[in-house]
Amino acid sequence: MAQYEEIAAVLRARIEDGTYPPGTALPIMREIAAEWGVSDITVRKSVGLLAAEGLVEGRGRSGVYVLTHPDRVRLTVRSRQVERDELGYYSGQEVQHWRALPWPDGERTRLAEAAVPADVAELLGVEAGIELTVRRRLIGDPDRQEHRQLADSWIAPWILEELPVLSGSTGAGGMYDRIEEWAGRPLAWREEVSARMPAPDEADALAMPREGVPLLRVVRVTVLPGRGRQPERAVEVQDIRMSATQFAVGYPVPRGSTAKWPVRPATSDYYTALGTPT
Repeated sequence: MAQYEEIAAVLRARIEDGTYPPGTALPIMREIAAEWGVSDITVRKSVGLLAAEGLVEGRGRSGVYVLTHPDRVRLTVRSRQVERDELGYYSGQEVQHWRALPWPDGERTRLAEAAVPADVAELLGVEAGIELTVRRRLIGDPDRQEHRQLADSWIAPWILEELPVLSGSTGAGGMYDRIEEWAGRPLAWREEVSARMPAPDEADALAMPREGVPLLRVVRVTVLPGRGRQPERAVEVQDIRMSATQFAVGYPVPRGSTAKWPVRPATSDYYTALGTPT
């Protein structure tokens, strides 16, 4: 283990045992360097490791401060189930009261024509990089402004041709109600969950550190099920991002067709071969 890694391990242990609790500053670099008899460069590498883990954050000349790490808090678990109330569809009962928060310019939904990301383009069946209509929102708890998520809704060109209203105000119930009214059948959803580091503008919007803390990314595909000879078609892809310091993703784990119960114990043949009663 390199010396800067040893120093990082000691500092990490002091953070975990409460010697340096969240919100407090680490000793200044000169003090750490003197304790270990190393250069400032070595200390910077040690602190850099802790920052990459989301344990500390540098705040310019004021020093390096200990953060509340996701492993040490009870996260809000976002259940991945579509619910509905008098206002329309929403994702999970724990966020029923969430609303679209205003952007700095006062807008609550930003409508734009923008180049579609490659993975979203593939899900929509369009060419990567072409401009599509996107509805960008900052959604969160109106009482706890730090609890928020980014949601970009990329709309498939074919449904926009059928329902131009989706590029403007969609009215009560939102775009999903408009699509279901037009189609005369219910929508369905599927999701993919991943993680990555945030871009600076995402970190700022989500009130999270720019370094050391990943964001959760949930890509939800809204599909119109097929009917007759008509195949299933994707109508929208929603790119949802939230801070991993505040949220986890929860979902049920269903039994597959090969795991139906009751089952014959997997150990029965093994114990029979040994001549031991099961």
